[in-house]
Amino acid sequence: MDFFEALEWKNWKILSDELRMQVMNQVLMYFVSPLKYVSDVEYKEFSLSGVKCQTFECSIDGERFVLVPGNKEAILGWNFGTQGLPVTTWDQKAHTLTNEYQKMKTNYHLKTTEDWDVFVNESTSPLRKVAISPMLVQKEASPVGTTYLGEFNLVTGEFTGEVESFLPIKNQLSPLFCVPESLEACLSFEVPNQLFEKNCYYGQLQLETDTYRLFSHQACTHQTLKQQVHDQVYDLLTEDEWEYVNGGGTRRLFRWSNELDQGNHYQGRQVTRKMSQVNMFGLRFATKRQGWELTDSDYLKLEKWTDTGIPLFDYLPLASYYRSRQILAKEKELSPLEYSYRKAIIIRQE
Repeated sequence: MDFFEALEWKNWKILSDELRMQVMNQVLMYFVSPLKYVSDVEYKEFSLSGVKCQTFECSIDGERFVLVPGNKEAILGWNFGTQGLPVTTWDQKAHTLTNEYQKMKTNYHLKTTEDWDVFVNESTSPLRKVAISPMLVQKEASPVGTTYLGEFNLVTGEFTGEVESFLPIKNQLSPLFCVPESLEACLSFEVPNQLFEKNCYYGQLQLETDTYRLFSHQACTHQTLKQQVHDQVYDLLTEDEWEYVNGGGTRRLFRWSNELDQGNHYQGRQVTRKMSQVNMFGLRFATKRQGWELTDSDYLKLEKWTDTGIPLFDYLPLASYYRSRQILAKEKELSPLEYSYRKAIIIRQE
């Protein structure tokens, strides 16, 4: 078994831990630019809804990446409509008549099983078999047009990361974290979930750690983003690669299973937990439907829309094979508040 065969998922599963480590060392040695700083290599096991993968996670220039084994015969896409989904996920009345819902209801009616089958199939990519190369994939998507700087701790006021790059924006950020002096204002004070100053900085609040992930920002289009990623010796995922690293090529519409009930009971809480946890490859995907994730093509993944109260309609954008109807204009300036992208290093056999 040669190096590339070892990175095929069906073979990777049966390798010893020692052989896997040898393969990972070769990946880092021959496929990661020597100008990049690699650290904190960890052997991990990830699992989601019965699909497991033992692999490696590492930091490249301070950002976490995961080694995803390849699959020469990955089945991607969807043409099974609502198959496998409980009728209750779609046979409900909308609580909120959003613009998106009304538009789709006009086009698809959304009354019968057949209506919903057509809607789901036309909202997902076509069924196909493709060869997927192994790759190092960014664990979490980055806001578009940004470069990661580090983390700012709200409690201690300390910054960890690229200090020289942080200093020019420090004074602009400080007023945003000042607690009001009056008791009334103090009680209602909340730090923003996102910070953004065009061509300057972008920040994401991490509630669990009381920190902001901070980035520098430079406005860009899809075309300029692709060039920037290439210049950094990375790849943008293709639609095929994105769908594979999201759902593992499983024959389920959603990576966590086909359960969508998030009620306030044990099963509902389990569904909520599975939706938000890392997937079988250790990758994390947005679940709030507040924007799109880019691929190297014009096809957008995920979506930006408001809940209607119909589970299948609301969560369909989280499906592994979902393809947004949003048209991406080539010269449109992309905002980090709405668009993100995921860097990768594709391990190609030349």
